Amino acid sequence: MADFLETLFRPGQREEARQRRLAVLATCALPRPLPISALRAALGEELSVGFELAEEDGFCRLLPGGHVEPMPKAVLDMAITLLDIRIITRTLTRLAPLAASEDEQCLLLLAGAPLGEGRRRLEAGAPGRVAAMAPGLRHALGLPGELPASAPFEPSSWGSAARQVSALLSVAAHVLIRQGHWAQGRRLMAWALGPEGLAGRVSPEHGFLAPTQVQFLLDSGRREEGAAFAQTARERLSGPENTFSRLMLMALEGRVAIDGGDHRLARRLFGDAQLQARAAGLEDMVGLTKVAFATLARREDQNTAAPQLCLGALEIFLGDEPFEAVALHNLGLAYLKAGRPLEAQAALTRSLEGMDIPFQQLTAYPQAIASDCFLGDTAEAERKLAALTALAPDTPQARISLGLCRAHLHSARAEWEAALRELEALHISDVTAQNHLYAVPAGWLRVEALLALGRAEEASRVFAELSRNLYLSNLSTQPAALNLLDARVAFANGDLERARRVLRRARSSPEAALAQDFELRARLLAFKLAAAEGKEGPREEARRAVTEAWDSLTQSFPLEVQQRFRRAYDRPRLLALLGLPSDKEAAELPYLRGTSPAFQSVVAQLRRVAATEASVLLLGETGVGKELAARAIHDFSRRASGPFVAVNCAAIGDELLLSELFGHEKGAFTGAVQRHLGRFEQAHGGTLFLDEIADISPRGQAALLRALQERTFERVGGTETVRANVRIVAASNRDLAEAVRAEDFRQDLFFRLAGIQVKVPPLRERGEDVRVLAAWFLEQAAQERGDQPRRMSPEAERLMRDYAWPGNIRELRNVVLAADVLSESPVIAADVLLPLLQRIPPRSAPREGEAAALDAWLLFRQHGGTLRGFLSDMQRACMERCLVENDGNIAATAADLGFSRSRLTQIVLSDSDLRRLAGRAEL
Repeated sequence: MADFLETLFRPGQREEARQRRLAVLATCALPRPLPISALRAALGEELSVGFELAEEDGFCRLLPGGHVEPMPKAVLDMAITLLDIRIITRTLTRLAPLAASEDEQCLLLLAGAPLGEGRRRLEAGAPGRVAAMAPGLRHALGLPGELPASAPFEPSSWGSAARQVSALLSVAAHVLIRQGHWAQGRRLMAWALGPEGLAGRVSPEHGFLAPTQVQFLLDSGRREEGAAFAQTARERLSGPENTFSRLMLMALEGRVAIDGGDHRLARRLFGDAQLQARAAGLEDMVGLTKVAFATLARREDQNTAAPQLCLGALEIFLGDEPFEAVALHNLGLAYLKAGRPLEAQAALTRSLEGMDIPFQQLTAYPQAIASDCFLGDTAEAERKLAALTALAPDTPQARISLGLCRAHLHSARAEWEAALRELEALHISDVTAQNHLYAVPAGWLRVEALLALGRAEEASRVFAELSRNLYLSNLSTQPAALNLLDARVAFANGDLERARRVLRRARSSPEAALAQDFELRARLLAFKLAAAEGKEGPREEARRAVTEAWDSLTQSFPLEVQQRFRRAYDRPRLLALLGLPSDKEAAELPYLRGTSPAFQSVVAQLRRVAATEASVLLLGETGVGKELAARAIHDFSRRASGPFVAVNCAAIGDELLLSELFGHEKGAFTGAVQRHLGRFEQAHGGTLFLDEIADISPRGQAALLRALQERTFERVGGTETVRANVRIVAASNRDLAEAVRAEDFRQDLFFRLAGIQVKVPPLRERGEDVRVLAAWFLEQAAQERGDQPRRMSPEAERLMRDYAWPGNIRELRNVVLAADVLSESPVIAADVLLPLLQRIPPRSAPREGEAAALDAWLLFRQHGGTLRGFLSDMQRACMERCLVENDGNIAATAADLGFSRSRLTQIVLSDSDLRRLAGRAEL
């Protein structure tokens, strides 16, 4: 997945933003001067610098004597919109003991935990003035035995505290809706606003409630009602104390204008809101207007401007996760429209991390999963579907969202019948403002599935229904794609003339040039039309055009993405139609280079192993290409569409290993400023490669064994059980069986990892492959230079052939690339190569009488393992030689080696070869 977004997110700045918002929440919840020491005592170190940061931005003021109070532009609505719901709940309940009265304390608990501490306080008997509100609150929260409230909330009865009370009720409704308790949230809003407020005639004290009510109306599909409410309410909330609420209403009204096709009104509303936000110093609202303008640009096919506007908003929102999520989601949709699917997938995936409002999640997950499926990344789509299944409430909307996600997955796997069953079970044929985020993609997928199954007449009926509803609802924002689908349906039904006419209309649309795989699909239809005419010339020309479109679309994808992309949807059928290599033919993996019998034998073994789900242990010297062998197992297997995640166990300290493998929760240790997914979760649906497995610590071995046995684990600092579907491939340059005998490696873990063992041969056993690999490395160097590749002279090739290559392929590559840089000629001469080779004897036997000097360093390099493994092997070799010289006598051998007899006996008993040399009688 693209990592270009990482430069935008800096953990330090995110933590500063969180502390700043937390300080705003604390000061606004208790809007009067309060001792900072008391606030920090209540909230802990989470507020170490928050007040200073909030003061710098003009949200609060530090007073003499160590007190703090909010400034006018700091409003509670802004604070709760920008914080994680768990932080809001925890903060308000911790602030309750600082309340000035029982009334205020009860309201704080109701705001922070309306169905928890707040509800329990009401059940126990509401204090003071809250008692008069109790019937309405009890009804809103759904307490048993309560009749509908007879009287709405009356702010005037609270005097100067009316604004704070109204704000806390708004927070309670906001918390309920973000926790998925929609019915209670709506009832609380209706009671708090009363008949006048529900008609938009809100009082200044109701300012906090107005944007939340409009959002409720829009989420319910009541667009016109929401727009009318927003317009009436913002005209009545003209005071400076309601600036944030008023600007939110303008942004929401503009959103309705976009959906209704009135782009001029939307532009005016967004522009006015942005100007007023700048004047008031509300940078977050400026960011929201940028996102709004990006949505407008996307609807108007301004596919360059839309991503730039979202990136500008992200710079403003840095650290404010809920708003970041909004900007990232819109950025992903903008990239989709601009034909940049890898960036779209990255942005949409990242956006899900900051979303905690159920309505947003239920609409965002299907869009993100559709992006995964387009690229053939079904493993990532499965991971998202599992996450959505875990967090979705049991509501009709949630069931529709999950069904649509499953249909996307079935379609990507070309399981068209299963996809149709999911789509037909959704029971959403009519497209409305309320359900269009589900109904449009569902209708589209139904047409695609029916076309793939050859049910053309049925596809025609479904398409006619879809396009009619889109027209009546004024919701189509993809005319080129819609016309292309129309043309494909016409062709499937044999109406070639209509197919040509509508295809021309589709290709004339300005959005056509950038929309996902539009050009590929359009050229494919043109190819089919040419083939239907039976004219070979136009048919061949159209076929070449389709091939060019395929290459243009996929050439920017990494190899792993290209392979997944080929397998998805009906693309294998498309490749066969065009005479292009199939996925398996194309996947004679370019990184597997060599023709030697030893290498080809290993490749065949890797193919056989890949067809199973067994754990694999790769053995071989350092530099032989064990990671490439692991990747080949992945790419040859059914998991090829999933991720391949590699971990170098030797490079990770013991204190970080568990976090790296299994992830950690926010706050698990110093510096853990956010949740981190470990390598097991990252590899879900794919392959996890554990390199240098012999160097993992005993503690790490125990944790790894448990994860492999149970297929579950917990993140560091967490209690949630996480299940990951991964295949394990491990590698070592040491003899793990020997490590088990030496009690350096757990036997039970060894048996778990070594389901199948594959030995990767060293380069000195691969003969002619040295020349093949050297030529490949020279080609790579030439591509980087933008020049023709150099070649080796016959003398240089002979030098390479006779050299032992103790560093194997890694050493070969380094030598070849260095020679490419040093050579001034197109032909690399032997005198350029010779100084780069290690000074060790060639593979040929030394001449009689010559003695090779013993060089410990060269012996270690030839060994290819760790120093510990090298010393262990040297020790064993000395014991073996000494036993032979002493005719198996343990006592004499122990004396020669300086061992105690008992210690040497233990070692010999644990090694069958040494035991055979010693002889049973001696033992």
